Parts: sequence; structure tokens; C-alpha cells
Amino acid sequence: MRKDNTQINVAFPSPLKRRQADFSGFVCSDGICRVLPSPLKRGEGGERVRVDCRSRAFAQIAALIFAAIFSASFASAGSGGGGTVAVPFLKMDMGARYYGMAGAATAFADDVTGMTFYNPAALGRVQSLQISGSTYKNAIDMKHTYGALAVPVGFLSLAGNKPLSLGISFYMFDKGDISSRSIGDDISFALTYGENIAAHTWDFMGSSSEVNHYLGASVKYIKSTLPLPGSGDVTGNAFAFDAGYQIVADNRFGIGFAVKNVGTKIKYLEEADPLPSTMSAGLFFTLVDYENMRWDLSGDVIYHIKERENRIRAGTEAVFFNTLAVRGGIKFMEEIKEEFTLGFGLRLFGFEVDLGAVLNPQLNGDNVYQAGISYKFPIKKEENNYQKDEKKRSDYKEYKERQVRQAQEQLERNANPILYQ
Repeated sequence: MRKDNTQINVAFPSPLKRRQADFSGFVCSDGICRVLPSPLKRGEGGERVRVDCRSRAFAQIAALIFAAIFSASFASAGSGGGGTVAVPFLKMDMGARYYGMAGAATAFADDVTGMTFYNPAALGRVQSLQISGSTYKNAIDMKHTYGALAVPVGFLSLAGNKPLSLGISFYMFDKGDISSRSIGDDISFALTYGENIAAHTWDFMGSSSEVNHYLGASVKYIKSTLPLPGSGDVTGNAFAFDAGYQIVADNRFGIGFAVKNVGTKIKYLEEADPLPSTMSAGLFFTLVDYENMRWDLSGDVIYHIKERENRIRAGTEAVFFNTLAVRGGIKFMEEIKEEFTLGFGLRLFGFEVDLGAVLNPQLNGDNVYQAGISYKFPIKKEENNYQKDEKKRSDYKEYKERQVRQAQEQLERNANPILYQ
């Protein structure tokens, strides 16, 4: 047996891809072998993996930039004077899934529809090619139509953590007709970026959670048309910017922030009107997460900067067998008191068909319904949280057993060095 405390490095394969060695080696003394600590952090299976300092630094810089944008938007609220804004269609809730949840999706949004209307950071959570679209008419015969596409870019990452995603979308708003004459229409086009900029573990009260940071931003072109007295019409144009940030732990709890429609004013004739800029903050958490059921709660606080108005939203979604979704929500501090929402969804073969409705007795039965359809291409099958937890426990058990076997083998080598020459 060696008495000089010589370090013996032992190499063996890791059970997970792209992982480093589970430990750096052994130091054996007086028949006892101990594992040398490694400057690597723990991975999902108990092994040590390297921390990407580039992604962590990028996340810190992104958080500071977003905080500056959020603060600047809040500071500009005082200049609005509680006045009117142009193109108010940009404030409307779209996407039947979130429509049924009262639009409480700043933190909860995780798909192509969410990136378009609620938080561009949702694009960072998109794992496969997604297409979504919807069209509906509201109670006063105004028509809304939108379409969106999200594409993960597997070869490009700005933060160095995971590949980013890009999205494009359009939103058309037909204001209807009066005496066979169009009142006008509005349209916006958006290009969106989203990325998982950092991931780390968080140890709290004896449990460990995987925390992911998502950043997103959009640039928009907006065109609006209004009729002139007599005949003809006038057109105004504007450019706008959206930014969003989400922090999600184990896909069970998350917080989100978003600033939307910050940009130039729209000028039709002589006077220019500001865009309906908004700030929102939200959170979601999972009440139930079993193999065949998941139940989430979500809440948002929304501030309309120029109008100096606040809105509070609360929503819920329960998904059974990853197929049937039931949703509900309530909107507080609305112009027509409180509004209740209800929604349903059906997921089959990558398709998701959603229906959402606003139920308000003061509308005299003219409740507003919205339907939408989306498709997610099956690039990689995602494990639910129940399956992930089982895999973590299994991997960690295997890791500990392998660690014991390696220590025993090293002891045998030290006790009988001739047999292993």
C-alpha cells in the first residue's frame, strides 16, 4: 500500500452526454481512499459539470439592460398625462390559449403565441418549430387575424448556453364597416429573438432546482389607416420595440417581466399620437404535477404607461393526459368592471386547437369568443417533470454505486499492486 499520498487519477465514462469526469481522482492513505474535490459544479446525475462563465456573464448584463429599459419606461409614465393613444389594438389579448386565462401570461407564456403578444422571452422556451394562427370577430364586428412562426436556430447562440430561436409574426385588425364604407384597418409585423441565456442550480432548504433565464426582444413595424371625411383615407406608420425576461425554476415556478410597444408616435395628418406602451410583471407556479395531470396558476400586473391605468389578471390551466386542457381566469380593474374568461384546448399529434371566451353579463349576451390552432413539430420528445425527477434519482443512485466500486477497486490495487501490473 502506498504511504506517500500519491494522487491516482481514475478515468471512466460519464452516464450523461457532454459531462466531465465525476471526480478528479483519489488520495489513498492508511487503507482509506477519499475522493478529491473538483472545481466543477454538480450536474443532474450527481456528476460535476463545468459552469459556462460566458452565459452567466451574459445573463447578468442582459438583466441589467432589461432593468434599465423597464425603469426608463416607468419613468416615462409621467409624461403621458393620462391621454389617448393610437392603435389600441396592440393592447388586446390574442391567442385563444391565453385568452381563456385572462391574458395572465407574462411569466407563463412558453410558445409562439406567447412570444407575439405577451412576452418575447417566451421564444427562448420554444424547443421545436412552431406555427400558430387565429381569426375571430368581436361583439361589434371587428375582425382580428394573426399568424406566427418560431424557428430554433441550432447553430447560433449569443450567450453560449443554448441555441437561440427566431420568430416572425403579423397581426391584422379590421375595424369594420359603416354604411358599406371601411372604418380602416391596422397591421403590425414583428421579428423576435429569444434565447435561454443561462442555467444554474439553486439549493434551498435541502432541495435543488434547475433555474433557467430567458431573454427576448422584438422589433415591430406598425401601419394604421383611418378614413377621411367624405372619401379617401390617411395612413400613419410607426416602429416599436418589445423586451422581456423570464426566470423559470424546474418549469414549476417562474417570474416574468415585459415592456411592449415602446417606439415612435404615429402621425396621420398634423398631430402625432403615442403608441399604447405597457409594462407587465407576472408569476406562475404549479400546484399539481403528476404524470397524467398538471395544474398551473398564473397572475399578472399590467400598467398602461400613457393612459396611467392598471390592470390585474389571474388565470389557471389544468392539462389532463397531456391532451385535454381546461382554463379559466378573471380580469380586475377593467373598463367594464371585472371580466371572467373560460377556455378549452385539445392536443393531438402535435396540433393544438384552443377556444377562449370572455364572459361579461354587461355585454348583454354578446360574449367574445376566440379560436386558434397551432402545430409543434416533433423534433425531440420532452420529458415531463415527473419523468425528469425519476431520471435524476436513478442517475444519482447509479453515480453513488459507481463511486463506491471505483474506491473499492482502488483499494485492491493499492493492496495488491503486483496483480495489476
